[in-house]
Order: sequence, then C-alpha cells, then structure tokens
Amino acid sequence: MSTRATIAVRRADGFYDAVYLHYDGYPDHTGAILMHHYANQADAANLVAGGDLRCLQRESGEPEYFSDGHPAVMMPTGAALIEFARNCGAKYVYVFEDGTWSCKEF
Repeated sequence: MSTRATIAVRRADGFYDAVYLHYDGYPDHTGAILMHHYANQADAANLVAGGDLRCLQRESGEPEYFSDGHPAVMMPTGAALIEFARNCGAKYVYVFEDGTWSCKEF
C-alpha cells in the first residue's frame, strides 16, 4: 500500500507549483528528505519541476519520476492546492514557502 502525498512550492507571485508523490509520503520519510535535501527555494522548485514522483530515495533523497508522469501543475490559491491534493488521494501535503517546509495531514 502506498502513502500518497502532494509536494508544492509557493512561487514569488503567490501561485503554487505542485506534484503528486505515490510512495512513502509520510513525514518520517518524505518530510525528513525534503528538509534535508531540498531545504532552499531553488532545490525545492527543481524537485517539483520534474513532475509527478514515484518516490524519493531514503539515503540520497534522489527523486524517481514517473516516466509517463504529468508535469507540475500550477495552483492559484492554497484552497486549490488542497483540492488538488484531495483529488490525488494524498494523505499529506508538503509546501515549501517562506524558506521552510510545512506539512498538513488529511
């Protein structure tokens, strides 16, 4: 069984770029990797720019993207981001904004 998540980055214009993560979306795995390997705006934005993710590797933090995955989607508001996450079946939503990651559980 997979623990799905959404990973998003808030842009300077206030919009969010977001992707779906299929496996291991729980905070002890994905949350820890995001804070350790993607702790600045550029790294977080580059991660999301790659599109939908199968998983993040535990040791290296390297992303494994779906070969036929969707590109990142742009959301105009936080409410739209939450709706996107729910439609993806996400249990967690990770958002990088103001220099830090936050996590919301559904």
